[in-house]
Amino acid sequence: MADNGGHFYRADFQVHTPRDTQWDGGRRTTAVRDTWAATFISAVRARGLIAVAISDHHDFAFFPFIKRAAAAELLADGTPVPVREQLTVFPALELTLSVPCQAILILDADFPEDRLNDVLKALHFDPIGAVQDVLPQTTVLPDSGDLNDIHAKLDKNDWLRGRYILLPNVTPNGHNTLLRESFQAKYRDMVAVGGYLDKPITELNRQKYAGEKRILEGGDGNWGSKRLALFQTSDARKADFSTLGEHATWVKWAKPTAEAIRQACLAQESRSSQSSPAIPNVWVSRVVVSNCKFMGRVDVALNPQYTALIGGRGTGKSTVLAYFRWALCDQPTRATEDDEVADPRVRQRKLIDATLKPRDAYVEVCWVINGITHIVRRHAGDGTIQLKVGDVSSRRRLNQPSRVSSPFRRTARSN
Repeated sequence: MADNGGHFYRADFQVHTPRDTQWDGGRRTTAVRDTWAATFISAVRARGLIAVAISDHHDFAFFPFIKRAAAAELLADGTPVPVREQLTVFPALELTLSVPCQAILILDADFPEDRLNDVLKALHFDPIGAVQDVLPQTTVLPDSGDLNDIHAKLDKNDWLRGRYILLPNVTPNGHNTLLRESFQAKYRDMVAVGGYLDKPITELNRQKYAGEKRILEGGDGNWGSKRLALFQTSDARKADFSTLGEHATWVKWAKPTAEAIRQACLAQESRSSQSSPAIPNVWVSRVVVSNCKFMGRVDVALNPQYTALIGGRGTGKSTVLAYFRWALCDQPTRATEDDEVADPRVRQRKLIDATLKPRDAYVEVCWVINGITHIVRRHAGDGTIQLKVGDVSSRRRLNQPSRVSSPFRRTARSN
């Protein structure tokens, strides 16, 4: 069972194809685009990426081929890659605006392919014929205005509103970057909450870019004290894929949508990272309650990165946590004579007796220690505790309950 929570994905949001004007290497004819796309997907895997945005200048032509190649990818044994493990491919555009600056428009990963040309038309740009091997020389997007004008133009369409994010180029000393002295007002007033870099983010630590770093961190009032989330990108356009994923950002999402990227911008400390996020060595992967008197069966897959039980008052959040602690033989602290509340151990026993025992139920907790799965099952009827470690087929009965909860340092809290 897989959880539906958010996970970090290593993403490169600026990747080009042989059709792009600035492609470095041999072109690919229409007849071999499927073959090239399969080779590209293999390169994405080899470079350690999990997600890419295909961002040719004002063009979507190669995206469907790459999307199909990702869906058709096979494992070493010849079986299809499970859907949840397939590479994420975002349709995207690199835009050259009238500001002038460049920006990347990223759409939901599941954006309908038959509406991609409509996105270009919404930008007042006539799509280039898909059969052409090379795009014409890039020109400024007609009637594009600034970043806010683009947002206003796109948001007129109900089918597009909320399904895209616009990231301006904020590379210090970069080509067509927004970080130029005359664009203070454009930066200050833009609705964008994130931006991209054509170079590694560590470049901002150089003394020559101290001013730009202060602007991007929201420390310069002349620029509106506006802090941006930053995505370092490779601007990959070489036929040998040597720069693919050279600069990438880890982004957290539950579903690969533009809104998820926007949320990562708004909570950049917890939802984006320029290095591989640390995963705990010990984490709970699943909690199962076979049959509860008022909730029935509960089966929840958890996440090594973050999981929260969310619900209204009286929906059972605290009860699930209580079952979890009981299954792990984690005894609540004994109440003292000065406590004004009931003894929590008595409260736990009454909960089990009232909600699990009548159904002859059990609670099962699965957790992972250094990559090895452990499963403990505690039966409400007779209190039997069984433990299974790794791939063994049988469970063994425990006579020392304290051995179950010892690997955990627990903090259980319900609001």
